Amino acid sequence: MPKVKYYDKSNIDRAVQDVINKVESYRSTELKYGVPKSTIEFKIKHPDHKNTCGPSPVLNEEEEMILVNWILETARKGFPKKANDLKSSVQNFLNEHPRKNLFNNNKPGDGWVKDFLKRHPEIVERSSESVSAASACVSEKDIRLRFSELETYIKKMTWKM
Repeated sequence: MPKVKYYDKSNIDRAVQDVINKVESYRSTELKYGVPKSTIEFKIKHPDHKNTCGPSPVLNEEEEMILVNWILETARKGFPKKANDLKSSVQNFLNEHPRKNLFNNNKPGDGWVKDFLKRHPEIVERSSESVSAASACVSEKDIRLRFSELETYIKKMTWKM
């Protein structure tokens, strides 16, 4: 059994709002949403309290989303990034934008990469497979298809600019 019991965030938010708006009492709210009175009281008294343990991430949410979009976009173009590429790009970013962190020489370790991937499940680490000579053979049709996809992508990107 875990040391800390977790409650549904939406239930906690609704319970807090009901008590703040005086819709219901602490006790009736506790029974209705299944969230203890002490948890509701704590959330009301400390609305800015973070829910995670440990230090805050080195990059803020906006910076991490830029990194996630870069990883997904380069993978979509056919150039997937490895963990070392991710670490090096974060190191370069931290060298250009200095801030206090726990990394040696501003380079994150394997633990940071693991936590980053946990925070962003849309990024999936895949291992490459062996490719036979027949599969590696590229036809003219494949090349034409690739160039038409590239042309479509370029047109789409020029419309965004």
